[in-house]
Amino acid sequence: MTMNFSPAPGPNERHLKRRLLNPLFPKPEQDITQQDIDDAQRKDEENLLSFMSYFQSVVQKTTELGLNSESDVVLEIKEQLDECYAISCAMPGDHSNLKIAIKKLIAAIMAAIRKGAADDPVALKKLDEEDVAREMHNELHEIKLIADLMLENSPILEKELTPTLLNEDTQDLDAALQLFSAEQLDLIVKDAQKLLEHVRNEGHEIPHAWERFQQIKHALNTNTPQ
Repeated sequence: MTMNFSPAPGPNERHLKRRLLNPLFPKPEQDITQQDIDDAQRKDEENLLSFMSYFQSVVQKTTELGLNSESDVVLEIKEQLDECYAISCAMPGDHSNLKIAIKKLIAAIMAAIRKGAADDPVALKKLDEEDVAREMHNELHEIKLIADLMLENSPILEKELTPTLLNEDTQDLDAALQLFSAEQLDLIVKDAQKLLEHVRNEGHEIPHAWERFQQIKHALNTNTPQ
């Protein structure tokens, strides 16, 4: 039976695609129906509408900023704009123009902050470091796996984290592994080995998943003090 997935799905629908007929997930979670897809698409569209409403409220607050606005108010709005960028990366559809608009709003706010710190080289250095960190943060969220994982209500449940990571391609997994501490990676490695051995005993040999397992082990070894 052909499944009708969206060309630019949201996080809930994307996660269904990860699970579909995937032996890394328990049998009930592999059996996706068109109704499941329709429900996920509906949920993603509802989340998109809620996000757009939130984004518009943040933009409204941005337009109301004045020269005498309190610094904590300005910083809060900047953080909300950063949050909007991250969320937009996970939403269904193409939001390139929205992300450009967010970057312009943040740039305007940062320019005003820089103007106020013009005589403070330490503060300016910190602002430079923050700009670099924001750019890296934005680039990471362009990876759908990371965008989905970092959502407040991520569709990737804790018990589904290991099979999800083992299902990714090399580059996206490398980026995602930056999110985890050495202790977390250790737990993932142990869980992954147990899962892969179980799947093998069930008659499924999944070479790419074993390769991802070695990649996670390497990340653990790199992050563990010798």
